[in-house]
Amino acid sequence: MHEYLDALAVVRAQRPDEPITLLRPHAASRAARFFVEKFQGKSLYAVKANPSPALLETLWDAGITHYDVASLGEVRLVSKFLPDAKLCFMHPVKSERAIAQAYHNHNVRTFSLDSHEELEKIVRATDGATDLELCVRIRVSSEHAKLSLASKFGADPSEVADLLVATRQVADSLGICFHVGSQAMTPAAYAEAMEHVRAAIVEASVTVDIVDVGGGFPSVYPGMEPPALEGYFEVIHNCFEDLPISYSAELWCEPGRALCAEYASLLVKVEKRRGQELFINDGAYGSLFDAAHIGWRFPVALQRSDTSIGTQMAEF
Repeated sequence: MHEYLDALAVVRAQRPDEPITLLRPHAASRAARFFVEKFQGKSLYAVKANPSPALLETLWDAGITHYDVASLGEVRLVSKFLPDAKLCFMHPVKSERAIAQAYHNHNVRTFSLDSHEELEKIVRATDGATDLELCVRIRVSSEHAKLSLASKFGADPSEVADLLVATRQVADSLGICFHVGSQAMTPAAYAEAMEHVRAAIVEASVTVDIVDVGGGFPSVYPGMEPPALEGYFEVIHNCFEDLPISYSAELWCEPGRALCAEYASLLVKVEKRRGQELFINDGAYGSLFDAAHIGWRFPVALQRSDTSIGTQMAEF
């Protein structure tokens, strides 16, 4: 791996014809330290956001010790590179084999679920283990997010109370988790979700040990300038303090984009210009899938060599 002062230095040194991913470990480290220092709870990095081993190690070195893994592949990956990390299998729909391997082979004790069927799978796959942390995922609104996740996962409000009671019977620690959607643009998203948490606890009359507010913490993009994250943290903590929960209950979150958005950028070559259109050497079925298919706008900067117009590059 080569080190350069900036993107323009890469252009001048390599004059690349292929797309190049530029990494900024210091940016990810800075973001991780921000969550560790400012969020009044535990921060679980959502590995699916960027599963790069180098990034995982950077976050670990900056103080992130808990990791939200969404598949058996991610369990194995983090176990390999960070053997002392705590892994939390937070995908609410898993195969019985994946649960068993995570529990028996990789010391995973934390699982999420959103149905009685999933609860029964976890109990069978772990041979009725008594050391489980089980988080019931509830369905909340994604109306404040740029990418909705409301309809995909989460127990329906009419089912939550029974599921919490059943889960409490087999869990050493009981949690409630939710996800307000990707790129939540206002702290109100979390305040509204916490009201659903309160209602669920009151209806089920159970002791809750973990409240996991999930991800959704926004980064800054063109046309998307959210409030400062400190405002999100303050709202979340105040709502948490008002919940009818165990005095020793823990507050968790699962940042993904917020920890890795500034870690990498993409350097592409401008092959042709036609009016206001640019033809570049990466695109809709490569690294810029989100930009092409969901209309996500990324910051773009022109990087032009002083010696030749043939080395015009765009950095996303």
